[in-house]
Amino acid sequence: MITRYPVNIVCNVLIIISTISLSGCDKLFEPPEKVTPTKTQVEVDSDGLLSTSNLFVYTQMSDALSKAQELDSIITSFLHHPNPLALEEAQAAWIAAYSAYVKVSFFEKVPRFEKPQFREQDETYQHIQERLDSWPIEPGYIDYLPLYPLSGIVNDLTLNINQTDIKAQHGFSDLRFASLGFHPMEFLLFAVNGKRSARDFIPQENSVEVVSADTIVKEDAEIHDDATEGASESSEAHDHAHVVVNGPQNHNRRREYLRLLSGLIVKNLQKLTDRWEPAHGYYAKQWRQPKAAQKTSSLSDIYQVILDTMQNTLLEKHLQPLLTQNTVEDLRSPFSAQDTNNILDIIGGIESLFNMDNGFTSEIKKQNAESADKLTAMFQRLLTDAKRLPANLGELPLAKRKELLLPIQDKTLQLFEQLYIGADVLRLTVRPLPISTT
Repeated sequence: MITRYPVNIVCNVLIIISTISLSGCDKLFEPPEKVTPTKTQVEVDSDGLLSTSNLFVYTQMSDALSKAQELDSIITSFLHHPNPLALEEAQAAWIAAYSAYVKVSFFEKVPRFEKPQFREQDETYQHIQERLDSWPIEPGYIDYLPLYPLSGIVNDLTLNINQTDIKAQHGFSDLRFASLGFHPMEFLLFAVNGKRSARDFIPQENSVEVVSADTIVKEDAEIHDDATEGASESSEAHDHAHVVVNGPQNHNRRREYLRLLSGLIVKNLQKLTDRWEPAHGYYAKQWRQPKAAQKTSSLSDIYQVILDTMQNTLLEKHLQPLLTQNTVEDLRSPFSAQDTNNILDIIGGIESLFNMDNGFTSEIKKQNAESADKLTAMFQRLLTDAKRLPANLGELPLAKRKELLLPIQDKTLQLFEQLYIGADVLRLTVRPLPISTT
């Protein structure tokens, strides 16, 4: 017999987004139609699904690595001759590399074994993920802000710009104090509101005699226009006493920090790509299990992570702040204004996994063609609506954001329904949706 999920379980997905004001569950979902099994059930191709999933993560991780290597090359050229056009090229390369990574980043949550040496060396998948994609971040922990022109790692002369010291600063006293990964690099390339000047990377000495922590210098000087444009006050971990200096300082340290971050991103993506290499990768080999029960368990783990990503990442971390906060905080990519694309990449990455040859949608179709067609249609409707979202979504008034995002939220919940039906069709064990106790 196929396990069915009663309509009350599907409806109570509302608990996932309990802080969002919504109408009753019956307005979100039609009661899910019962899945009618074929007279002769087709055996689920567990080996094929695991191979396809492995191919997806390896191919997508390889794409992220390739784009990160291209970004690293572009940054080298930019630092050789800093200019506005070269900075724009570096910014575009950062967007492409990060977009490729977001599409596959959810695989970090799939359960796996780790070598003892990975744990001893802080080189587990989780450790690497934290060094790649820790967010949100405090920008003043990285570099100057208008009212804090000597804040951040760039301006803290007690720190050396090398792998050991910068790694030690990562999450030093708070998870927001990230010193490694895509987002510190994002701030170095874009600054607040994308107003970074290429002149910040021109190799030059400081315009003040001494720039060090808690030192007030040149009281009568004015903050350089490039340091003040479009930014806001902030209290940061690497604060200094309020100083007024003649423009951004420590250009050479900023250049070294950018170069270091880029190289470390490439190195970390290479490690993950190698571990997912289908023939010999350490993670890939774990899916080649001889027992059918182990294969089914691995598939259930992958499917559960997909559901968790839709719930925890898309609904809670991305949509909820945009639907509830007048002034949106804690966005994933606020400096490059890529949060709309992040939403698209999460949905698009999961859809790509499902729609690969011999993927989940193909396997569902063998069992129940109608369920597969509904799932495919729901992905397309959600992506179509998400593609219409403006790039400046976080800057819009709350009422306008609700107008644009409530249809996205509604279709995401409908996609949940189809995904749970898909798990039922494939006879995969996944956690029931949360049940309201109120």
